[in-house]
Amino acid sequence: MTTLATAAIRLRAQALGFFSGVVYALLMAYLFTIGEKTSLAVLEFVSLAMILGTPLAVGVITVAFATAEQANSKLFRWYGPWVSVIGWCGLSLLFAWETLICVFMVLPAYLPLSSAGGVLGGLLRNRWQQASYKSSALCVLVLPVAFGAMENRIESPTAVHTVTRELVIEAPADVVWNALPNIVNIRSDELPWTLSHALGIPKPVSATTHDLVVGGVRDIRWEKGVHFEEIITAIDVNRRLAYDVLADEESMQVAELDTHVVVGDEYFAVKRGAYTLAPQGNSTRVELSTTYRITSKLNWFGALWANYVLDDFHFAVLTMLKHRVEGRQG
Repeated sequence: MTTLATAAIRLRAQALGFFSGVVYALLMAYLFTIGEKTSLAVLEFVSLAMILGTPLAVGVITVAFATAEQANSKLFRWYGPWVSVIGWCGLSLLFAWETLICVFMVLPAYLPLSSAGGVLGGLLRNRWQQASYKSSALCVLVLPVAFGAMENRIESPTAVHTVTRELVIEAPADVVWNALPNIVNIRSDELPWTLSHALGIPKPVSATTHDLVVGGVRDIRWEKGVHFEEIITAIDVNRRLAYDVLADEESMQVAELDTHVVVGDEYFAVKRGAYTLAPQGNSTRVELSTTYRITSKLNWFGALWANYVLDDFHFAVLTMLKHRVEGRQG
């Protein structure tokens, strides 16, 4: 066989593996999304079966269509499946099936897991003859759906976490306190760059307090029409302002922060928060904390990203507050 013919066979195998991997990933995303949004509720996108099982299967299917030479290549086993995963991400973003933040969250899991699937596919292929291998690969491909249906019968655990960030503002506590109730007309250039905002999380626009009393309401507005209320639960003048958070799920859905998780739904909800001021001479250490609830089979994974995003938000708000207060002082 000529070198050109061999190259053509290899290229065709790579293309077929890539195409099959992308189609499989899209099909699984569709099935699990439909599953969680229908009354049947047989499958859930936020599940071990989808987030862990699908990329493993993508790795197996990529190797299934490879040439024998490719299947024996460690480089191909590890990185060939990445092409399928990246292809799925690109198409999902192009057609708005997924948001940028969603894709960015799953990629750190999808890429190494697809590599593990590629290694598994290579091992299966070396152990069995071609016909037997095809059958074993097919079994792997249906496992996410089968496992997902069983996983759905298990109640998801709930975890509660608190994220805290602090910053020193060069101003007395009473000056900082007076700036907290109403923070309006927040410009984008007042906020520091954060990865969360770069990925599409809306930036804060304003916070307006109607009555600075326990039971009073703080009206919070973000970009993209996101709106929620903070019900004041504790006031210690110049020391602490605490509140419960009531999310407007409709505005969250319109903003399309994520196609699978809405703030305030069964998976994720922000519960409460607080500003705590600690005078330090002519300066004030300001602490902003947020407590949230997460309910899923992937609490450990979701909490990593929730902690990161909330810490980004705290950093942005406290930095903006620092600049405003110190600017008035100057």
